[in-house]
Amino acid sequence: MYKVLLTLIVSLLLYYSFIFSPRDLEINHYNRSYNNKKNQIKIAQISDLHITSFGVIEKKVLRALEQEKPDLVVITGDISSSRGNIDSYELFLSRIKSKLGTFFVNGNWEYWEPIEGLEELLKRNHIVYLNNKIQKVDSNLFIVGFDDIEGEPDTSIIERLSSNSLNIGLFHSPTFFNQIPKNIQLSLAGHSHGGQIKIPFLGPLWFPAGVDNYIEGWYKRENIELYVNRGIGNSILPIRFNCRPELTIFNIEY
Repeated sequence: MYKVLLTLIVSLLLYYSFIFSPRDLEINHYNRSYNNKKNQIKIAQISDLHITSFGVIEKKVLRALEQEKPDLVVITGDISSSRGNIDSYELFLSRIKSKLGTFFVNGNWEYWEPIEGLEELLKRNHIVYLNNKIQKVDSNLFIVGFDDIEGEPDTSIIERLSSNSLNIGLFHSPTFFNQIPKNIQLSLAGHSHGGQIKIPFLGPLWFPAGVDNYIEGWYKRENIELYVNRGIGNSILPIRFNCRPELTIFNIEY
């Protein structure tokens, strides 16, 4: 009886960790207000896709985007994976719909497992490659993209920004938030996977370099904010425990 019970518990844990949890998408909604509050925008953040195939979790994300109908979609790095290929990347990226545009910045995996023809892939699917660039959405809103710390993030572009507009920074590794100045009021990052494997009462077992103390959710420094998304895919191990994949929706007044 003891062996049967132990086998059942282990089997359930394995099923939960390898099958159920990596596909159990959580959609988090947050409201934020900045500046004069005369405008509104809805932004969806996707991070750490690590696409290996056009599978269950990818289809769930796309269905959620169809339902949410965001004005902007931002992808904060790590499309790439060691088992991915250009066809599976394209199947997902080609189906992203947004009213005002989709923006992408590099993650560390774009350096570890470079995607051949990445710029052409993004352009083909109407996604703006925003590495070290600024995109004007309207006169009161600018999206600022930075390369990952594995590459060469260029902070000099920040000098062109006004503090009178809402400036949203996109980067992959949360530790880069330490270099973000006060004129970028909101930053969005990923990379941590929320720890990916979180033991109850103990927390995550491990973080990659570049996380610092920014594990998941909201962080504030003086008057600027950072949100760290737990990501969609898995890194290194195909497992999630007590750490659901996440799509984040921001309803912003500015």
